[in-house]
Amino acid sequence: MRKILLILLLLCAWSTTSSAQDVRALFMDAPDAVLPLLPRNVRADCIDFADAGMDYPVSNLLGGKSTLKVLGKDYLLLQSTAVSTVEMKVLPMGESSVVCVVNTVSAESTDSRIAFYDTDWKRLDTTRFFASPSIREFFADADKSVLDLCDIYLVSLKLNAADSTLVAEYTMPDYMNDDDAAKVRALLNKIVYRWNGARFVKE
Repeated sequence: MRKILLILLLLCAWSTTSSAQDVRALFMDAPDAVLPLLPRNVRADCIDFADAGMDYPVSNLLGGKSTLKVLGKDYLLLQSTAVSTVEMKVLPMGESSVVCVVNTVSAESTDSRIAFYDTDWKRLDTTRFFASPSIREFFADADKSVLDLCDIYLVSLKLNAADSTLVAEYTMPDYMNDDDAAKVRALLNKIVYRWNGARFVKE
C-alpha cells in the first residue's frame, strides 16, 4: 500500500512539473508560424547570449538582426526586427498553463496582435482569454467631435515581465496632425488588464 501511495505521489509531482513549462523551452519548441524568422539553432544562440547577460543580435531569415532582450522564467521579449517585437508570457490556468504571444509593429504608429496557445502550441480561441477594447473605452470622457477623429483601430499591447498584467494603449494619434493629436491625447487613458487565472480582466 505504501509503495502504491509513493508511486501516486511521484506521478502527481511529475505531472505538476511537466505542466509548468519554462518560457525558454516554449521559445525553442514554437512552430515556424509563431517565430518565422528564427530557426531552432538560432533560437538556441539567443538563449545562450541572454543567459550570459549579453544583449547580442543574431541574424534572422530576412537578413536582418534579432535580439532576445529579456528572458525570464515565464516571460520573454524578442526584438525580432528593427520595427517589430514578440512577447511571450506563460500564464497559469488551473493545473496547466496558457501561452500568451503579443506581436507588435512600430512604424509611424504602434499596433499589436495577441494570440493564445496551449503548451503544445495548439492555437486557442482568443476571445476565451481577452476581449479587445473598443476605441471608446480609452476615453473616460470624450465628446463626439474627439471620437470622430479616431476612425482607425490602432492599439499597442504590452505584457508585464514582473506580473500578470497587460497594458493597452490607443496609438492612432501618432498618425494625426499636431492639433488633433493634442486634443485626443489630452483625454486618452491606458487600460490595464490583469490575468485572473482564466482570462484577462480590466482593472
